[in-house]
Amino acid sequence: MTREPGDERAPVADASGRAPRLVHEPALDGLRGVAVAAVVAFHLERVQGGFLGVDLFFVLSGFLITSLLLREAAGRGGIGLRAFWARRARRLLPALWLLLVGVGGLLLWLTPSDQRPLFRDDALATLGYVANWQRLAATTSYWELFSQKTPLEHMWSLAIEEQFYLVWPLVIVLLLRARRRAENVVRNVALVGAAISLAWMAVSFKATDTNWAYYSTPTRLGPTLLGAALAAVGVTTARRTKPHEPHWDVLAVAALVVMALLVFGLNGGEATYYRGGLAIFALCSCLVIWAVTGGPAGPVAQLLSLRPARWLGRISYGVYLWHWPVIVYVSTAKVLWYTPPASVRLSRFLVDLLRIALTLGLASLSYRFVEQPIRRGALKGRAVIGATAGAVVVTLVVVVVATTGRTKAETIDLDNRDKPLREGIDNPIMYIPKPATVPDGALKVLLVGDSGSAAWGPQLVKEAERHRTSRPIAMAFTAQVSCTIVYADGSSMLVDGKLVEREDCDGVRRKQWRAIRDAFDPDVVVYYLANAGFTESYWLNGEWVPECDPRYDAYLADALSGELDLLGSKGAEAVIATSPYTGTMLVGTGHVVDCRNATYRRVAASRPGTRVADLNGFVSEQPEDVEMFADPVHLSETGGRRAARWLLPQLAAWWPSAEGSGAPQP
Repeated sequence: MTREPGDERAPVADASGRAPRLVHEPALDGLRGVAVAAVVAFHLERVQGGFLGVDLFFVLSGFLITSLLLREAAGRGGIGLRAFWARRARRLLPALWLLLVGVGGLLLWLTPSDQRPLFRDDALATLGYVANWQRLAATTSYWELFSQKTPLEHMWSLAIEEQFYLVWPLVIVLLLRARRRAENVVRNVALVGAAISLAWMAVSFKATDTNWAYYSTPTRLGPTLLGAALAAVGVTTARRTKPHEPHWDVLAVAALVVMALLVFGLNGGEATYYRGGLAIFALCSCLVIWAVTGGPAGPVAQLLSLRPARWLGRISYGVYLWHWPVIVYVSTAKVLWYTPPASVRLSRFLVDLLRIALTLGLASLSYRFVEQPIRRGALKGRAVIGATAGAVVVTLVVVVVATTGRTKAETIDLDNRDKPLREGIDNPIMYIPKPATVPDGALKVLLVGDSGSAAWGPQLVKEAERHRTSRPIAMAFTAQVSCTIVYADGSSMLVDGKLVEREDCDGVRRKQWRAIRDAFDPDVVVYYLANAGFTESYWLNGEWVPECDPRYDAYLADALSGELDLLGSKGAEAVIATSPYTGTMLVGTGHVVDCRNATYRRVAASRPGTRVADLNGFVSEQPEDVEMFADPVHLSETGGRRAARWLLPQLAAWWPSAEGSGAPQP
């Protein structure tokens, strides 16, 4: 993640007194390439446990940095902290600044203006190497759930590494001052620290909230400190003069098999990873590192030293930096600026190949023209100070400009709506507009639901007043933002393991529905939920359950039936509108909307007289140049108007007269 070729070395003495050298270990290049490949595969949703690649990077960081520090202490009698930190800065900062400038350009070019301010904290936290703590402190607002994924979501791991680089050298300096040959003390301190960290992670894990265990520095230092302990052992163990020992290859192969099983089978949201899985993976990583370094290369080291793996390892820092922004901005629905025709569905496989190619290209350019020249001393003397100051200023200006604007939560239009009711939950705006007049014989229709109804309702009301149908329609709607049966008990877990807590709002919603039902006395209730939550898991009966799971589908069917019973308790008929697939959701999640709509259809089939309005089908038939959605969830004004003109005639045809209101026509 943050290693360069000069870092993959076994320690040797440097009598010149200059910065310490490490003998080049090609196998560690390849091992780093394997690690970054696992991370990319994980973010492409191809390998369930690919996030363990980050932990392999952590082990490598601890091993390599501690080896370098202890070798410097042995060769020079001390550690030059200023020189060490300067080398780390030259290696890490230029590529990071380049990434932030590039992401700023992408935000300005391809991200809606109302979403850009949501990413300022991410950018500033990345720049300050505190992104993991920012993730812990941040709360996920309702509107952020439906905005573009942050292109800096992966920066938390680099923050933890940089924090290690800042603190661990100080610890080693103190230990060296306490004893002349303190390698054994460094090893013991690292082992104790690793044990404490891994135990802290295990104890702090909660099935309902993995954030602290996953993102905090103290709970994630275990692998890094195990790597540091391994380095302390290696410094005092003369291995390079010995012939190759085949038994280490046998052990390395066994360790690699265990690591592969964990990468393909481990789930980051389950207890196994936090309570033993990570420790096993990190120890196996240490075994592999030990087996492929410090002596003549055996079969495993030769395999890891193959040219493709070594090349990927050399550019792995840039690959890690750029792969996630590329994934965010390149999807099956839109490849950067290009939106394919509605009749064209880009293959997920081909899109992933394009993502990988773009990532490798950007990483290669960064490595050749930014990272390597600066690391080799392209800037010297005062030029370093001037270039650094200029780069910082430019980066900050780009970040601020690219994240300037007003979020949707700040600009939401409440004009022509009755007084909002705020009930103490996340952005709980209740809309209760009533029609100005109800013509004699009109079909009274009430739209209910979540924010999907809040976005669609105004257009339905306006279109009902403007346009004539075979029967007059008096339209009203009520909606509560972020208050929906989709969220089960209120809590949900995002795909990255982050917990979203929501206060219980079911009682508030039902109370409001009863009130408007009694006041408006609708003939028909249209029930519409936007496709919010389609990538989340929900807390049901003591465990996290995703959509499409039979347990969740059964829950949703029961909850929806209960809602319709309440709304129809005075004789109103029901119409369930399907949730539309917008085409801008995460890759591979369209089937979740299909599962939800299938549940809607089963509920409608089980209730005599209940109809299904296939909004999903209508949206999919719209011309490609029509912006049907304001974001991945909510209908735009244009989309809402078109959908209203599609739905209202159907309602008038299903209930053509006042006498026939109780039985929809075929």
